Amino acid sequence: MITTISIISIGFSVLSAAILLIAYVFFLKNVSRKWYALGSCAGLLISLSALQLWQLEYFLRGVDVLGLPEYRFWLFLAPPMFFFFSKATLLPDASTRPIHLLHLLPLLLNFLPHYETAIPLNFMIGMGYCFWLSNLIFGRRDQRKRFKIEMFFFTLFSITALCVLGLGLSVPYIDHVYFYTFYTNSIGISFALVVAALIVFPDLMMDLVEAAKLSYAASTLKEVDIQASAAKLEELMKVSRLYQNENLNLAMVAEAMDLTPHQLSELVNRQFGVNFSRFIREQRVNAVKVKLLKEPKASVLSIGLEAGFATQSSFYAAFSEIAGMSPGAYRKSMAE
Repeated sequence: MITTISIISIGFSVLSAAILLIAYVFFLKNVSRKWYALGSCAGLLISLSALQLWQLEYFLRGVDVLGLPEYRFWLFLAPPMFFFFSKATLLPDASTRPIHLLHLLPLLLNFLPHYETAIPLNFMIGMGYCFWLSNLIFGRRDQRKRFKIEMFFFTLFSITALCVLGLGLSVPYIDHVYFYTFYTNSIGISFALVVAALIVFPDLMMDLVEAAKLSYAASTLKEVDIQASAAKLEELMKVSRLYQNENLNLAMVAEAMDLTPHQLSELVNRQFGVNFSRFIREQRVNAVKVKLLKEPKASVLSIGLEAGFATQSSFYAAFSEIAGMSPGAYRKSMAE
């Protein structure tokens, strides 16, 4: 039974990796398209897929792949690829220098004579990158309040990462069957969390980029009339109803306000206490609330799509997040 689940997890991981790479390259909005961002994304997904396929050798043929340099190559490549991808995606404006290639040094662990020593060291390096990423995104207390949905998924991912660290440290002391079983399914769970997060919350990547920039960037509003800009933004929402455009993004609104995307992002966070994506969701949900009561016979879904939500799932997820109940339950509660 456990073997069957692990094999299914491997298949799911490899398929998910292919889909995520295609989505990152062609469909995800507001992510870096620079060569090192695309390369590190491909490198990370290929590394994880290769690990899963090598572990399939264990489940199908009983090969103890931990003893193979080919398997350990991908095991030691995954942490630096995770770092490069995180940095390129969340900090696209940060400089990339040759010295950053030092992050590939974990590959040298493959030459240690005893892999039982090298593997725990590799997992400790990977956990160090996870702590760096956690601090990058949620290092500021105010950011933790503004990114509740992201925090939920990121917390689950962090718990999984901590469990994997414990697994890696225990390699010299446990039967390898436990390592392969747990590590295989941990990778599968991580892919499931990423896929679920992007389905439920399509703006996840944009919000994480915004959180990272706000944590580290200097203020961009020194030459901006903050009150006038905030008033103009509210006018664009209430009068022009820009939120009805399902393809609306930070750059489009910034252009309409004669601001840079960074300035608009900081303005929304400072004046409204939320990130840009949440701000737009709130505008759409507020519009839906009004129309649900004004047009009691209109389809709930049609109202949501008219307000600018692109899909049914994003509409219901956003409404439940902000209103604390489904659109139908809200209409019913207000009619009583």
